[in-house]
Amino acid sequence: MTKTCETQIALAVIPAGFDAAGGSQYWFERRPSGVDFAGMLALPGGKVAEGETPPQALARELREELGITLTQARLLIEIPWVYPAVPPAVPKRLRLWVYRVESWLNQSQTPIQGSEGQAVMPVLIDCTQARALMAQLPAANRGIVAALCLPPRIAISQPCAAGDLGFEAWLTSLQATATLLHSRFKGAAVMHLRPQRDLSRHEWQRAVAVVQAQRVPVWVNADLAIAMASGADGVHLNRARLFTEPKEAVLAWQSLNRWVSASGHNVGEIDRANQLGVDAVLISPVLPTPSHPDALGIGWAKFADLVRTATMPAYALGGVSEANLAEAQALGAQGIAAIRGYGVPN
Repeated sequence: MTKTCETQIALAVIPAGFDAAGGSQYWFERRPSGVDFAGMLALPGGKVAEGETPPQALARELREELGITLTQARLLIEIPWVYPAVPPAVPKRLRLWVYRVESWLNQSQTPIQGSEGQAVMPVLIDCTQARALMAQLPAANRGIVAALCLPPRIAISQPCAAGDLGFEAWLTSLQATATLLHSRFKGAAVMHLRPQRDLSRHEWQRAVAVVQAQRVPVWVNADLAIAMASGADGVHLNRARLFTEPKEAVLAWQSLNRWVSASGHNVGEIDRANQLGVDAVLISPVLPTPSHPDALGIGWAKFADLVRTATMPAYALGGVSEANLAEAQALGAQGIAAIRGYGVPN
């Protein structure tokens, strides 16, 4: 199931209701003095003991820490992480199993409170200010915030045909797709613009504005300068940009509370995405797809293997549709990315 050299940790994401503005809150603990990452926020949970599975460890930790008996939880994200060490110490290798807790025994009569003297508090997940919360967590936990903020669906645009008429037709299709996404999924989708032709900055600005007007976030498959100039909510790093964009530039973009996704076709690309600290990785092609007729697809088993190497939410791309969403999530993915699955043709 896992590498023996890794320390397995089971963590719980427990909803704590909503704030006055309707934002989602979750239960966190404050790490005590005298331990690693003292003073930082942490999710309830702890190490998986010898002979335990991660779900068993989760249930035990919640009984011990919070005095609740878990009845239902589902895997949110699995994160491999390595904390480097100064020789002669060795790197600290972790694997976080993060579960969204959905219910516990006598939930309405059993409030969340620390059973071991620890401070337990509800914390707002404000996804428009996600970096501020990430800074309060150990680095290995930051992918959890992304998993709580990012939707399960990425709708990738159809290509933009040549010329002014082609661009105007593309804008019309973007508006139609964004309208459909908003009405059907109510904020549970983002749109990824991939025109597959050169656009001027003004054209990029128009395309981003058309989608955002329908209250759908927009990621652009372009360089960071274009993403900045267009007012996009996120940027996608294709294979070339993944290996050429400097980490400092990516961090500067993220500091503006913008998102970064990257392509991941193999372990090498996902390792690079891990090093850059991107927020999401699109793993492809999972299944045969008309956009890449010569690619057979890596299949679901290989997809699952690649998901387990990513330190951030992963999406299945290539030959998938809404019908594959539950299957992808069962393999540890955040969701799916699709061109034909959500788009409205030009």
